[in-house]
Amino acid sequence: MSYDIVKGVQIRNGEEVWFKSASNNVSPRYYDWWHCTSLTEFLAKHGKEELDAEILSHYEKGNFQAGNKNRYTRALQVLRHMPEYPQFNWRCGGIGPEYDQINKRRASSEFREMLKLAMKTMLPPEKYIIRKKVYGLEDEYMYLWKFTGRYVRWTVDKNRAKIFRYKSDADDYHKNFTTAGDWEVEKIK
Repeated sequence: MSYDIVKGVQIRNGEEVWFKSASNNVSPRYYDWWHCTSLTEFLAKHGKEELDAEILSHYEKGNFQAGNKNRYTRALQVLRHMPEYPQFNWRCGGIGPEYDQINKRRASSEFREMLKLAMKTMLPPEKYIIRKKVYGLEDEYMYLWKFTGRYVRWTVDKNRAKIFRYKSDADDYHKNFTTAGDWEVEKIK
């Protein structure tokens, strides 16, 4: 499935929607600015708040993915942690009648209002990191720095640790790694 890796979104002259992006399945990857006529027409017809919800819906569907963090990726993170979101989450529906019901709920004005609320909601102020003791050293820790589904890299520099904005996200990494028994989630300032 193809998607756009988005490095920037701009509204130029208050009326034109521009993206700096590249397709994920083209190599070498060049990020160029391009005018999105469909979203420009959407902006003219529905306004800025609806446009923000529409762009966020493209991120949520997976059509746009983060090349850089922006207000839409922040809102996506907020959206996925809203208590109402699971009933709209198409990734959990499987196939058949349940998936059809999820798609009906996603077409509702309730889902659209939830997208708008996510755009207005800030991330929580709490921050979390994952640490584990350095083998053989008392009161010395390593901090999770980088990770994929297959490996984790650690650093002894706490300032370079990967920051999680939700404790549940940090806790989920325990489930992915069999050697995570000695990992601890630490709340930082």
